[in-house]
Amino acid sequence: MNGYFNSSRYKASKDRIKKAFNFEIDDFREVPLILQTNSYWLTGHDPEEIPDDYFDDPRSMLEFQETGIEEHLEKVDDDYIPYLMPWYGVALMSGAFGSKIVFPKKIDPSCASFSIEKLEDIKKINIPEFEKNFFTKKVLDTIKHFKDNSGWPIAITDPQGTLACIALIVGYKNLFYWMNDNPEEIDLLFEKVNRSLIEWVKIQKKYSGEKIDQCNGAINVTLPKGLGVWWADDDSVILSPEMYKRFVMPHYSKLFGSFGSGMLHWCGNSNHQLDNILNVKEIKAVHNYILGKVDDVLEVQNRTKEKKICLVAGDIIPVDEELDGYLKEIKEKLDPRGLVLQFTVSPKLGIKKGQYTETTRDVMKSAQRILNFFRN
Repeated sequence: MNGYFNSSRYKASKDRIKKAFNFEIDDFREVPLILQTNSYWLTGHDPEEIPDDYFDDPRSMLEFQETGIEEHLEKVDDDYIPYLMPWYGVALMSGAFGSKIVFPKKIDPSCASFSIEKLEDIKKINIPEFEKNFFTKKVLDTIKHFKDNSGWPIAITDPQGTLACIALIVGYKNLFYWMNDNPEEIDLLFEKVNRSLIEWVKIQKKYSGEKIDQCNGAINVTLPKGLGVWWADDDSVILSPEMYKRFVMPHYSKLFGSFGSGMLHWCGNSNHQLDNILNVKEIKAVHNYILGKVDDVLEVQNRTKEKKICLVAGDIIPVDEELDGYLKEIKEKLDPRGLVLQFTVSPKLGIKKGQYTETTRDVMKSAQRILNFFRN
């Protein structure tokens, strides 16, 4: 760690992020700029650089992440505040409820089949025994290894929200049919899963030492004190506002409020849910991967500004030929007040015309290119 947390760089970044959340920045040169040059997830990495045992041995995961942190701090002078991530994919909690999770070599884990196929099985669902369940114990063992062998702060594992988790427990087809035909059973499932997710985050914080109202890492953003959690809700983009309000919203105050407050993440355009999302007083920030579509996030910022909710806007950055135009559009259209910029710079993955595509780039050169654009 070489004294990073006593450095002027750390103090300046922490202060800049706090000011952004408090709407105290009005100059784009001062907007927090967080560049992810060595993502904890594997999608977008060069397969030759990925350890074969990344998901099998926490020593391998720790070495991979620490190497990336050290290289980043040496070569990129941004506002990234390092942390370790016990990463086992976005489907892990559905695995704790019995869904089948597969762990291919050098690829992020994914859900292969669902645990509930019959409506009546919902009543059998219980909060997992986190210290005994194969999937959650794997995370806790990794947190313990990180804590015993490294001084970097430790974040919770990927926190898919209640809707996303349930979709991987019952499957999308069943979920949507049952929401319409059997709402009481789905209410029960939401209540059980919501309660389980809260307990799951609390036990991770107990293992790592992260305070209940502190979030060491949320897609590479270290949140100010008082925001103790982030949740991902990519499925908000496909659900109607009415269904979202009916099934999801009743649980969000508790999901976020159990940790003081927090940040909600989604990828793509979920603007139709803003009335719902912005009515949850415990949501103090939103994180939107905009898929290269700056115009889509304008409405988000206009609405979040009204309630002093910070917007963390970002992307897996566009391919090289589209990058300059994309950065220029952000600077011309977005308001620096209440804004944090967070970009993932992947060697093999980019955005082209609003879609993910394979690419090849020099990660550090691309990161410096972004820094130069916003800081000069």
